[in-house]
Amino acid sequence: MESKFTTNFLKKETMSANYQAQARACRQQNNNAASEQECRFLQMAADLEFEMAQISIGAEQARHTREKNRLDYEIMKIRQELNPGSVKKTAGDKEGGKAPAPGADGEKTKDEEALDRTVRTWFKEAPRHSFEDVSGMVELKKKLQGCITDAKSEELMDYLQIPHLNSYFFVGPPGCGKTYIIEAFAHELMEQDYKYLSLQGSDIISRYVGDAEKIVTRLFEEAEKNAPCIVFIDEIDSVCKNRSLPNLPEYAANITTSFLTGFNRIHSSDSKVIFIGATNYPQRVDSAMLDRVEVIEVPLPDTGAREAALRKRFEDILTVERGLSFAEMASVTEGYNYRDFERLTTRIKRDAFKDVLEQYDNQFAAIGALRNGSYMLTRKKWEDAVSKFKPSPKKDILDAIADWKRRNLDEDDDLFYADDDEDTEPRQIQD
Repeated sequence: MESKFTTNFLKKETMSANYQAQARACRQQNNNAASEQECRFLQMAADLEFEMAQISIGAEQARHTREKNRLDYEIMKIRQELNPGSVKKTAGDKEGGKAPAPGADGEKTKDEEALDRTVRTWFKEAPRHSFEDVSGMVELKKKLQGCITDAKSEELMDYLQIPHLNSYFFVGPPGCGKTYIIEAFAHELMEQDYKYLSLQGSDIISRYVGDAEKIVTRLFEEAEKNAPCIVFIDEIDSVCKNRSLPNLPEYAANITTSFLTGFNRIHSSDSKVIFIGATNYPQRVDSAMLDRVEVIEVPLPDTGAREAALRKRFEDILTVERGLSFAEMASVTEGYNYRDFERLTTRIKRDAFKDVLEQYDNQFAAIGALRNGSYMLTRKKWEDAVSKFKPSPKKDILDAIADWKRRNLDEDDDLFYADDDEDTEPRQIQD
């Protein structure tokens, strides 16, 4: 029987081969000419080859490293084919009657126009939820609210020569509420006329080699130009990769360097920019980031948070049988994240949907039964659902985060822990 590692490794090999096949198909469909789509397929294949080189050894590692280097070379050639006229013509060329190259006389190239369109997607409307919707995480909210107070007292900060840049590095497993609390923070700041720039690290890396560095540089230029603003990069491990990783491709190291250069730029200019990065994989982020940000760990929901998650999803929808409390239900769901709760409670609701349709004449009678408690969530139904449910595996990622903390943070480091032992107030869901 194949191990999970072997299965995943073979899956990556198959995906890499498929991406390369799709790249070849793009070339054929485009009359043997290069295209951006071909480049993207090759980039995804190169990323997979890099991942396989990271987790293999010996001849196998060398094979995947060679394959990744070959793909990088192909990507470079395609870029040259796609952008032969990206260099501007000289003034002498224009005098000779030749048409100006794209980008001359203020005209933008297709790449520049595409980048402008990308930039416009970074600027977001205010998230609908605010700190009022986030119960719990009391100390973290106080910390973030301090930034909002600072925004209201800029003259005093200037007088005391306090830097305006606040930078946070949110660390935690998937589904623990990092994005939710950050969006609530953005909502509060936008009431103080801050702009909100938000993007996924994977969106930057999905562009073919060379473009990612331009995007990162442009990001910090836009942040400085649009200050005061908040910049949020989710999956920051994609953009600021750890340069000490073995076999890290040169383009990835260059993106990290561009990222840190841009960050230093807004720091040295003392722009009114609040920067937040979030990741599930801190070990993949360059250690230079730790000198520039405050690390905030967001753990899996505690008992009070789990109780609130269940209450929100069932209260006023399903009557819970007397003797079965939300507190008891929370006690048997330790290790769940908010996505687990969404899947579990949706499954229970679907079972209830089938039951009431079978028991009652029509859907309106069924809704009445749900409202008046004629149909309820019994202990047996709850226990059956939990016994059959498999929460997402988390041990590997939790162990990796703990190992990263041991390796990178000293015992006296001021690590901010977002959970709050003194918090007894049930917190709102932070999906």
